Amino acid sequence: MQIVPLHRIGRGLFIALLHVATGGSWALSFTPIEMDFTPSGRGTTQIYRIENTQAEVAAVEMSVKNRKMQVNGEDQLSDAEDDFSIFPTQVVLQPGQTQTVRVQYIGSANLTSEKAYRLIAEQLPIDIGQGPQNGGRMRLLVKYVASVYIVPPGARPQVKLTETKLTTEEGKVWLELLVHNEGHSRKILKDAKLEIGGRKLQGPDLVGLEGENLLAQTRRWFRIPAPQGLTSSQNVQFSVP
Repeated sequence: MQIVPLHRIGRGLFIALLHVATGGSWALSFTPIEMDFTPSGRGTTQIYRIENTQAEVAAVEMSVKNRKMQVNGEDQLSDAEDDFSIFPTQVVLQPGQTQTVRVQYIGSANLTSEKAYRLIAEQLPIDIGQGPQNGGRMRLLVKYVASVYIVPPGARPQVKLTETKLTTEEGKVWLELLVHNEGHSRKILKDAKLEIGGRKLQGPDLVGLEGENLLAQTRRWFRIPAPQGLTSSQNVQFSVP
């Protein structure tokens, strides 16, 4: 049962899964959580590291998914096994053991736009060499969801605001912004600035947009608290470095 759909943290996800078992606490790390690959050459291969710092044996399974971003910002994942070679795909780690994993992009080298994937390292619920114990206790199993990007040479983002609207929900007014990345690489919307109705908004004013990721060739709706007294969403000036 998933207990924490942990908040998107932009560069990757970390999800804790709760199981009832006879084991103890978890302590597993996976790095890096974000990595750029090249479509060809030496950069098609990268190395990841899994470390088991707990006092029990841990098993981890690796997989990769094609990633598309929906207009609400959620991931839409699909199979991408033909685009990658992973070795090993499954590992069993003794307490204190570290394992490196070799990930190679073997998909098309003729890319005009950046491709996004999710590399998933998921701990499996196993008990190796442990006798049964009386009663059960909670075990947290770890699932890391890393960001992988295949970046063609010269790829650049190009972001613009294409639509705005005011909405009301439970008595609170929101300014909704449809932002389009027409470029060929992702863009982190950092240090964005917005001007509307004579008001200049940035930083804390743009909670819900500031620091968010927008993949290449993707549209995404963002919602921020509307400035007090705002009655129109017209004539919005938006910029991001």
